[in-house]
Amino acid sequence: MIHQLLSVYLIICHSSALSSGKEASTTVKVNGIVGQEVALPCNISPPTLDDEVALVLWYKDESSTPIYSLDARRGVVGHGKHSSSDNYATRTYFSTVSKPATLQLTAVTANDEGSYTCRVDFRKARTRYSEITLTIVVLPRKPRITDGKGDLIHKVAGPYNEGDRLVLLCESEGGNPLPSLTWWKESELIDESYEVTPQKITFNQLHVPPLHRNDLMVVFTCRASNNNISLPISSSVKIDLNLRPVQLEIDGAYEPLISGRLTELECRTSGSRPPAVITWWKENRKLKRTKNWTTHNGNISISTLTFQPSLEDSGKYLSCRAENPEIKESAIENGWKLEIHHVPVLSLRLGSKLRHSHIQEGYDVYFECDILANPWVTNIVWKFERKELSTNTSAGIIISNQSLVLQKVHRSMRGRYTCSATNPLDAPLCRTGQKSVYGAARHETIKIFCDVEADPGDVKFYWRFNNTKEVLDITTFESKETRSKATFSPTGAADYGMVLCWGKNSIGTQKKPCLFHLVPAGPPSSVSNCSLQNQTEHSIELECSEGYDGGLSQHFVMEVHDTKLHKLRANLTSLESRFYVTGLPPGTDFVVIIYAVNAKGRSHAVILRTRTLTFLLKQSQEESLWQMTFSPVLIVLVAVVAGLVLLACLIVLGLKTRSKLHRSKDTKAVKADASDEHEVVNNKNINGVGETFKGWEPVESEKHPASVPLLLQVQTSSPTLSNPSETSETALYE
Repeated sequence: MIHQLLSVYLIICHSSALSSGKEASTTVKVNGIVGQEVALPCNISPPTLDDEVALVLWYKDESSTPIYSLDARRGVVGHGKHSSSDNYATRTYFSTVSKPATLQLTAVTANDEGSYTCRVDFRKARTRYSEITLTIVVLPRKPRITDGKGDLIHKVAGPYNEGDRLVLLCESEGGNPLPSLTWWKESELIDESYEVTPQKITFNQLHVPPLHRNDLMVVFTCRASNNNISLPISSSVKIDLNLRPVQLEIDGAYEPLISGRLTELECRTSGSRPPAVITWWKENRKLKRTKNWTTHNGNISISTLTFQPSLEDSGKYLSCRAENPEIKESAIENGWKLEIHHVPVLSLRLGSKLRHSHIQEGYDVYFECDILANPWVTNIVWKFERKELSTNTSAGIIISNQSLVLQKVHRSMRGRYTCSATNPLDAPLCRTGQKSVYGAARHETIKIFCDVEADPGDVKFYWRFNNTKEVLDITTFESKETRSKATFSPTGAADYGMVLCWGKNSIGTQKKPCLFHLVPAGPPSSVSNCSLQNQTEHSIELECSEGYDGGLSQHFVMEVHDTKLHKLRANLTSLESRFYVTGLPPGTDFVVIIYAVNAKGRSHAVILRTRTLTFLLKQSQEESLWQMTFSPVLIVLVAVVAGLVLLACLIVLGLKTRSKLHRSKDTKAVKADASDEHEVVNNKNINGVGETFKGWEPVESEKHPASVPLLLQVQTSSPTLSNPSETSETALYE
């Protein structure tokens, strides 16, 4: 009853106060966000020090019933009685501690928006009113980002190809007021033009220019904002890109190659994502003897071609091609026309108007030595019966470079004539297959070895260091024949870089230096692309691609763990990333751990799961075991048949032996008769440098007894790699 009377009193007082004179009220605007907390201020400070607050009432809109009250008429305001209406019972509390005092309203909804009145009754002073206008902001939904196909993008968009045009659509539903949608690239505002559909959906479509490699993993953010009291609601995507290879270099390009000599060429490309696929081509034919790998960060791909050029390769186009398989027409290529150096290839022939069968005493004989050589020959030598010839007009011998003239030949000139030629083939060249990357920690001493191939092998070496900032000549090193050794001890970042070494001998100076990279040493990279090569009941064979060796020599370790027994079955070490383990139980699951190791540590392990095949006894095997049981009668029968067959074989063998003895006696008699008539001499023709062959004395012709013909034979040898001189021989016989 007392509470009802108080309510009636409050209603009457509120109505009379609104209609009668009162202290001038102030209006405050407050914004709140749905679901959050809002504080409505109210000044309850008495106008004089001798006055106190007696009663505080809160009203909403035009309602005459207070939604909250603080009754301090029977005490002080700090111990006043708080009460609230049913709709606000659990969401409101009036705080008198804060300055000004505030009505705390939690978990606000859209229905809480409106005009609030705070009435303060003092014991002495006039009643004070405060007007608060509460505006409730309804936040929009989190923006949705879709691509040009309408597919929803969560965190990463792509991968797109470099050069593609990107379309991103940002949409946000709801919100009061409706939000603005803006696009940001990292921290830069790039688009603030948004539209609203009739369904109250705000959207902003972003058209990105052709993607460049600088856009890799760049963040595009769509922000939705409809107030200035809360942070914008945003969604972001990263752009993943496939990148084209941008650089391609070939170590050893444009240098002459030596026919028949095994050569290694290295092709390096960078900039591709994922790593580029490198292939080697000779004309339109793909070469297969290659070894490919990538550096630890995948940015640089390297391919080594093992190539043995031949003379026929001269002038052919050899190229290295790098291509990102994810991007069409992304291939870049570098190559050159091969220049093949080779030992001289000689062909010795008679003059064009001469024939072997028509040469007689008193004739002039011309020899032509045809030479094919690169580089060109520096010396041509003519020999007769292995003795060097020189021009002697009185003896009828004239030499002019590739030509030999014998004037008025006679019997003493018959024999073997030789043409020899030499070219400077072996100026120093870098030896293929030597280590090119050296890793060293700071203050660690490292020795770099430089090996060259040269003939003659008395080589003088030169060293140089290049760290992109300066180029320094190295004067302290050790050399012996075709090997030189320089010692380095880096102390800072400037001591790492490229080391160059080249040699010089009596033939010439090395055209292209040997290149070495001195890099900070570190642990190797993990192996990749591991695959099961073979699998049986008791063995497994695995092969992986090697990673970057960290600048040091590396080896590989494989551990095979039995998952059921939790037991290490095998621990293998190999210089190559290929492993074969046997002696394993059949039908067993294994965990295989593979990692690389160098002097600086080990790589991250690659973990694989595999199993051995299950051993099953087949039905055919069981049947074959059953069929091996024989009866005693069958054994006796087989023995009798075998004895008869053996007896027949012995009889036939005896008859054949007797027949051979008779034929041997007859043959000896015939040979004895033939040896009395003629002596047979076999002619032997041997190809090669300096080889000779025996001739024969021709029988004099009964038709022309006064004329003795001269028989001329020409022998041409094939080129060999071991000797830069090639010889072509002609034999002149009576």
